[in-house]
Amino acid sequence: MRTEYSLPRSRRRRPSQGDTEVAMTPMIDVIFLLLVFFLATSSFQTVEKLLPSGVSTQPPATGSDSTQPPPEPTEDAIEQVVVKLRWQGGAVTAELNGVPLASFDELLERLTAIRVAYADVPVVIDPDDDVPMQDVVRAYDWARQAGLVRVYLAARPAATR
Repeated sequence: MRTEYSLPRSRRRRPSQGDTEVAMTPMIDVIFLLLVFFLATSSFQTVEKLLPSGVSTQPPATGSDSTQPPPEPTEDAIEQVVVKLRWQGGAVTAELNGVPLASFDELLERLTAIRVAYADVPVVIDPDDDVPMQDVVRAYDWARQAGLVRVYLAARPAATR
């Protein structure tokens, strides 16, 4: 019995071996899901090796604060050592916990003396914007050479950059 909707047996299409098609829609869906995943999980932060050596672009304000002598640190209660590096008169000057040093080369001697008194004190190196990076690295190397293990570079919050 033949219905009007059915084709005769001889005209029915039979799948052949070479007639396979790849469904592209699911593959495209997977590719777009992978794209969204990689965009959501990627990090767009600045690469650390490209960070500037300075932390602020504003020059320090000169006022009445610069005429006062810096406070002397107490030797019995040092929680951390702050090495402030500045570029003045074409040379690097250093301050150790707010006390200016006679020369940048004196820094190694002072750090060695600090290590003898306080073996595990952290050292924070805080360079100004215009201090050459080689001098910052030299101060870091001197702190490590003095035997201090916890040596850090200072950074200010991103809002002040």
